[in-house]
Amino acid sequence: MRVTVAVSVGNAKKYDYTKLDDEKLVSLSKTDKNAVSELVLRYVFIIEYKAKAYGQTPDEVADLSQEGLVGLIRAVHTFDENRGTRFSTYANICITNKMLSSIAKMNKISYNEALSDDVEELSETESDNAVYGSPERIIIEQEKYREIISRISCSLTDLEWTVFNLYLEEKTYQQIADELSLSQKAVDNAMQRVRKKLKSIINKN
Repeated sequence: MRVTVAVSVGNAKKYDYTKLDDEKLVSLSKTDKNAVSELVLRYVFIIEYKAKAYGQTPDEVADLSQEGLVGLIRAVHTFDENRGTRFSTYANICITNKMLSSIAKMNKISYNEALSDDVEELSETESDNAVYGSPERIIIEQEKYREIISRISCSLTDLEWTVFNLYLEEKTYQQIADELSLSQKAVDNAMQRVRKKLKSIINKN
C-alpha cells in the first residue's frame, strides 16, 4: 500500500484547487492527490527557469529539473506553517538547495562554492516576465507536468514509492531501512531505480 503524498491526478476533485492558496493545498496534500498536482503545476515554471539557469547542457538541465521536482515535493512533506514562513518562500529554498547540492556533487565542489555561482533570486516581476511567458507556453508546460506527475505515480513500484516518500521526509537510508525492515543496500537500490525512472520520465518530455 502506498503511503503519504501521492502524485497522481486520478482521484475525484473535492475543491476548485486553483482558488486555494499554497498553504491550504499543502495541508490537503497528505491525503489529496489533486492538491499535490496543483502545487506542482504552480511551481513548474520556477523549476524550469532555475534548471535552465544552472544547467549548461541539455542533460544537466534535465537532471536539475528532476532535482527541483524532488525538492518541491520534499517541501510539501516538510513545510511547517507554524514557523511563520510562506510556502512559496520555503519551496523556493528547497528547490534551490536541491539543485545546488546536485551541482556541487556533479562538479565535486563544496555547496558553498556552488552557492557562490548562484543566479540572482527571481523577483515578483521577473517571475511574471521571464518565467511564466506566454499563455500558450503556460498551457504547454502544465500539460507536460500533468503527464510527468501521472507517469511518476504509475511507474514506481509500491516499494519504490514508499522509499521515495520516506526519503522526501528527510530520513536517512538507515532510518528507512529500519522502518521497512530492509537492508540499507536494498533501500539504496530502490532509490537508484527511482532516480533512473524520474530521469527517464523527465527526459521524455
